[in-house]
Parts: sequence; C-alpha cells; structure tokens
Amino acid sequence: MTLLHRSLVAIAISASLAGCYTDTEATVPMPENPEPLLPLPAEEISLEIGDSIVNAMKESVVITTLEGEEKRVNVETFKGIEYATQTRFAHSITKELEENVNATAFGDACMQVRSTTQDQSEDCLNLNIWRPAGADAGEDLPVYVFIHGGDFEYGSGSEVLVHGDTVVAQGSDDGKPFIYVSLNYRLGQLGTQWVEGANVDGNYGLGDQKRALEWVHDNIASFGGDIDNVTVIGQGSGAMSVGLLQQDDNIAGNYFQRAIMQSNPYGFEYPSYDVAKDRTERMQSIIDDIVNDPEFEQPENDVDIIMQAQAKSLNGFDQLKNWLLSSVSPSLDYKLKFKLELGELDLDLDEQGYIEFGPESDITPMSNFMPYAPYAYCEELKPIDVQGDTEEVCIQPKENPIKSGFSVPTVLGNNANEANSFGMLFNVTFLIPTVIELIKTEQSELLDTDNPQEFALGMLEWLSKESNQKQLQNEIKRLSIDEIEVNSGLSLTAYSAVTQLFFGLNTDINVDVNFITAALFSGCIISENGGEQNYLNCLSIIGDIELTNHDEVSTALNLTDFYPNSEAALGGATANMTQFKTMLNDTLFNGPARHMAANSTEAATLYRFDKKPSFNMWNYNTAQDEETGEYGELSILDLFKTIGCISGACNGSELPFMFNKAVRFDGSEIHPNTGEKALMNEMSRLWFSEELFTNYQYSDSADNVLVIEAEGFSETTTYDWDYVTNPGVDPKLREGRLTGLEEQGLMPWQWYLN
Repeated sequence: MTLLHRSLVAIAISASLAGCYTDTEATVPMPENPEPLLPLPAEEISLEIGDSIVNAMKESVVITTLEGEEKRVNVETFKGIEYATQTRFAHSITKELEENVNATAFGDACMQVRSTTQDQSEDCLNLNIWRPAGADAGEDLPVYVFIHGGDFEYGSGSEVLVHGDTVVAQGSDDGKPFIYVSLNYRLGQLGTQWVEGANVDGNYGLGDQKRALEWVHDNIASFGGDIDNVTVIGQGSGAMSVGLLQQDDNIAGNYFQRAIMQSNPYGFEYPSYDVAKDRTERMQSIIDDIVNDPEFEQPENDVDIIMQAQAKSLNGFDQLKNWLLSSVSPSLDYKLKFKLELGELDLDLDEQGYIEFGPESDITPMSNFMPYAPYAYCEELKPIDVQGDTEEVCIQPKENPIKSGFSVPTVLGNNANEANSFGMLFNVTFLIPTVIELIKTEQSELLDTDNPQEFALGMLEWLSKESNQKQLQNEIKRLSIDEIEVNSGLSLTAYSAVTQLFFGLNTDINVDVNFITAALFSGCIISENGGEQNYLNCLSIIGDIELTNHDEVSTALNLTDFYPNSEAALGGATANMTQFKTMLNDTLFNGPARHMAANSTEAATLYRFDKKPSFNMWNYNTAQDEETGEYGELSILDLFKTIGCISGACNGSELPFMFNKAVRFDGSEIHPNTGEKALMNEMSRLWFSEELFTNYQYSDSADNVLVIEAEGFSETTTYDWDYVTNPGVDPKLREGRLTGLEEQGLMPWQWYLN
C-alpha cells in the first residue's frame, strides 16, 4: 500500500469515527432517496379530427426508460367513442363519427354477470384510442387494436389492465410511435344467440368486433393512423375471436394486416349449429322458469331477466352437471315409436325412434366448457321429413379455425399453465376431489368403478340435491386456498374418468321397446321425481347401457406420461391432476399452436410465456349477492382460477408484462419485484414493435420458439423447443410430447376437428 493510499484510508476512518461519536452534523450530505416522479394533472383538449370537433384528454404518463430513468410523456386519449349502434339480437351497424364528440370519459361496459369499473348497459359499443401527443392526420402511424378476453362472458376495453397509455408513451419516447385502440363487444347471451338459416348467424359479439375494425379502417387516418398497417391483438377469448376473424376474407387483410393471438386454444371444438340451437332453447327454458316463479317480480328493464338466467347458467354446479350430462351424451334407438309425457319431462321420439337426452353435444362436450363462445354457423341446410313435418338439417357447417390457417402474418403462443385457469372445465375439475371426499360415506362404490359413465351418473345423482350443493359450497368456503390446492389431486378413478369425460363418451342403447317396459320406465321416472340424471338411472329398465370410448383417449391414457397413478402411491393423486392439465395444455394449446405456425403460408412467430409471476392475477370475491345485488360474494369459478394461478403462468399472466401495468384483472394493485419490472419494461416494448414479427419467425425444421421467462428474453430463442422443453417419458414421446402425440394421431386436428 502506498503512503498516499494509507493516508487517504486514515482520513476516511477518522472522518467516519468523528461522524459516529460526535453530535456534530456531517459536512458531507448523505444521499437521499429521490421522490418518485408523478404524472401531471390531465387536461381537457379540443381537437379537429376529420370533419369533427372532438373533446379529448391530454394525459401525463410516467414511464421508465430501458436505462432506468423515469420521465413524463404526454399522450392524447379519446374515450368512449360510439363505433356502432345495436338492437338486441340483431347485428350492429357501423356509426359515423359525429360532428361534435365528447371523448373525455369511458363509455358503458357491455352487460355481464360480474362487476366492472364502468356502468353496464346494452348501449356499450364504444372504443377508446390512445395516441402520442401532437399526432395529426397524415402521419401514418402503426395501429394496434386490442380485443379483450373473458370467456365471451365478461371483460371490457376500458378496464385499467388493458389501457394503452403506458405502451403508447413508451413508443413515443423511443421514437417508435403508434396508436392503440381498445373496444367493447356484446357478451354472454346478448352476444351469441342461435339464428335459423344458412349463411346467417347470431354471433353478435363477433359481428361487433368486425364493425369496430370497419370503423377503425374508415376513421383512424384522421387520428394519424395508417389504415394499411393495422395489427389486431386478442387475449384468451379475444385471441379466439382473432382466429375466427382470420376466416373472414372481407375483414382479414382489408381491415387488419397482422395479428397477435395470446392463449388461443386452437384445439377447442366450437359449438355447432345444432348445439347452438339447443343452448339457446335451454336458455329460454331458464328464462321461462324465472318468469313463472310465483315470487317473480317484473324488473324495470327486461334485460335483467336475461342476465338472471345467464347468471344461473354460469353457476359452477350447473356447469359441472351440464358437462357430465353432455359427456355421457346418451342416445336411445327405439323400434317402437311412441311419445311419453311425464309432467315436466316430455320425450318426443322422431320417425327413427331416436332421442338424445341432456345438453346437445358434438364429438366432444367442449361447447359446454365455454357456453357463450361463437358457434359454427351452417353454410348449407337440407330439408328432411320428421313425423310429417319438414325440418332443415345442417349438412355443411362452417369450417373450424384450425382447418383454415392464417390469412395475415401472425404471432401466437401460450402461457405455461393455461389449463389451470382457462374456461369453465379447467376450474370445475377442481371441485371433483372435494365432491368425492363428501360422498365417500354415501357412495363408496363410486371410488371403485373404472366406468366413466357410472362415475358421471354418481356425481350427477349427488349434485341433483340442493342440500348437497350447499354442503359443497360451505366446505369450499371453510377451506383455505392452500388447503384446496393441496387437496386438489385426482384419484386413480377420478383421473381416468375425468379425462375420458372431458373428450366425451358415446353411449348407444339399441333395444326393443314394448308398452310393458315403457310403463316400467315411466313409473321409474315418476318415482324419481324426474330430472335428467334420474332419467339416465331408469334407462337400465329398458336395456343395458353400452359404453363406447374414443380410441384416441384410451391410447393417450396408455402412454407412460399420462398413465393413471394410484392414489395409494405417495403423491399419486397430485401427479394425476398434473398429468390431466399437461394433456390439456398439450392438446388444446401448445400442440395446435405449433401446428398452426408450422403449416402457415403466412409468416408466423411462436412464443411461450414461462414466467411465473410473484403475484396472482385473480380475485375470487367477485360474485353478486342475489338479495342485495352487490358484488363481493364468493365466486367458485374465480376461486379455482385463483388457485390454478398459484403454481405458474396461468391464463392472462402475461398481460401486466405486455401492457407494463402493475394491476390485476379487477384493477387492484400488485407489487412486482425488480426483475419483473425490468421484464415488463422490455416485453411491453417488443410486443408493440415490428421486430416481434420480423426477428423471430418460426421454422418447422428449427422448431424455434421465443421463450419469455426473465428480462433479456428477446435476445435468445429456444431451438428444438419441443425436444428440449417437453421431453416425454414414454418411448413414443421422447422426441418431444407434441411430436409424439401427433405421430400417434392424438392431436385434435387428427380426430375430433378433422
């Protein structure tokens, strides 16, 4: 050590000791934590947009640069602009921009059975625009249009999580300016209603999205946007919408030129024309029950009746029952034709002596998993004679999106644990272990059967009693989230049965029916007080029920990776639930997405969001109190979505990172850690950039996937992704589960979507 160095050290030590042992203030000021930079107050502005005068808001947004510097950036926000007018159960009509427009506050959200930040009404077809401050017509800025998710049941383009202020401010500051648009569209029963006829449909919500894109095409240039550089983005059911929009040649390529689909389950079997008809009829039956209730009081607005019926149809217990019934999908072929009228139960046989009972089902019961998804309308109907009456039968349905391919360059991908929280069934399966535990003493034989139909019938019989449903709900309320998660495994019987029931069973009963067996059958139904599940129990009087399982499901369950684990083994039940969710992730999400990218004639980018957030995106006290109308009651479905998001990146986990917003779905605050903040800063910039489409294009031979799990992700790509990320245990799956499942013919486009 040099003399100078020693001297400096001695001086530093002396100064330190002096500061510690005297009351004299240090002459060198201590570093201070700077106050966080806050946005300036928003101000109202008046702008000339085309031939209109629009009152909008100029807002100050605090962003963090990639170098870590905080700064304020101004954006202009146009809120609640009405893009179309609508009449209930009719397609909307695009509306021109008025001469004077007040765009200073968000418009109403569309009707739904959960709370929203904005008021709800049927007059909800409005959109919101964020653009850099000072932008003007003729600038030809790229345009991004976002379609929110929510199982086609809930959500809004004005919820805080999907605001475009931060990403637009970042783009402006980075010298990559763009315009962002979010929108509302009709949801639930108001958004999807079966319509009879060929080449017509009642997919009103999907039609609203088309009208919004048409409005953007007609007007966005006046805001400074480029009508030939529009990217449509969708998440969850919004991504499903984008997949459906790509099928419309009048929309795709004309009203948008690129697409981003986040968490599109391309393996989903959309409701057919017949299933949509049955669904609408069942909804009408629920409405009739509400209106005919002696205690019914006519509401001021008749739409409230529809919303009451929708709330009932989305009850977790009813959805579980509908899924079980449609999975069993019993059919009965009679050689003697007759009609049974048993009180509320009316069994009307057609000319062939054939009936189906329970919710209408296609090859699989997936239409019950998301009951308000758009349906595949009929392109050609054929009239047939049924008992002297002419009925039209669909002989040419609209093609499933997985068969159509992409119409424009597309980015698509999924989160690591989609099956934990997406759609209805992924949540109600969490109910099954609790149900089994509660009915052990009553129906112990249910745990011993290897027959999925007997399992389904046992569950249905137990769920048919209102007292049992209340007991189940009380048990769920009593358990903590941790307890439910720990006890959410599937036993050997439950795993095998649930997996087969998920994809549906084929049950045929071909018997000779005479009036004696018919009378016995009728007596059984009457003594059982009717009901769909009791009808199934009484069928044994007529004949034996023969179960036909899908061969593809049996083949999958015989692979080592999906073979049922005994609950006697340590962790066997937990392993079964893990395998079940892995199968759903592989066949509904990851495999189909990879298939679409590999077979696309348009450029495609494939990504995977693997980041497990330190926060949970879901809350579960979101249900409405039937007596007070207030929200805050336990929602069973949201509870299990919350549980499903504890263990990984579930559906929607990428949204805070994509929008750089530290909020949950309901707008409540989250607290990301330092690494997550850095990832938010990076991902939100890449997502709204040209590079996302040009730098990571998928190659089938390279199997290159953009994997997002930490900051710095955009600099690397995983090659041979299936082999590296999804190694199978079974020899048939060792080159990668997705590759192996496809080689075994077990992917959806190879059987139920073929």
